[in-house]
Amino acid sequence: MTVTIRDASEKDIQEIVEIFNQAVLTRTSTGYLDEVSVQDRKVWFAEHRPEKYPILVAEQNHRIVGWISIDPYRRGRKAFEKTVEVSLFIHQEYKRKGIGSQLINSMMETAKKLGYTTLFAIVLDKNVGSKRLFKKNNFEQWGFLPDVAEIDGNTLSHVYYGTKL
Repeated sequence: MTVTIRDASEKDIQEIVEIFNQAVLTRTSTGYLDEVSVQDRKVWFAEHRPEKYPILVAEQNHRIVGWISIDPYRRGRKAFEKTVEVSLFIHQEYKRKGIGSQLINSMMETAKKLGYTTLFAIVLDKNVGSKRLFKKNNFEQWGFLPDVAEIDGNTLSHVYYGTKL
């Protein structure tokens, strides 16, 4: 089946939130401890204008099956304005089907066109799938923050992956 990668629109927020909340429930995919609501994400969505900090969605059969976004690194600090953090989430029924790689590659192209030079991701160390995905897509481990997160009594570390565009 064909997957279409496109800019997210407001009508996609519900499905974006559903996919994100699946990640929250894994307890290894994000530092969020509580699910978010569509209302919570409306301001976040509005801050992600396609010409500056886009959100891309993967759509298959009129269903959002994954999404990727970029955010500023150290907002307001001009020295870092060409560096962005990427966040990626795939619907649990569509993992390991190449959708993550398609989203990463599309965002890399988009970010480069927007003038960004550095893309990085922060992954919890127990998130083996994301670590494998970023490595597969030419991200290298750039940093490691040991034991900086606690989720349900478990201590997790942050692994930084990055690539130059």
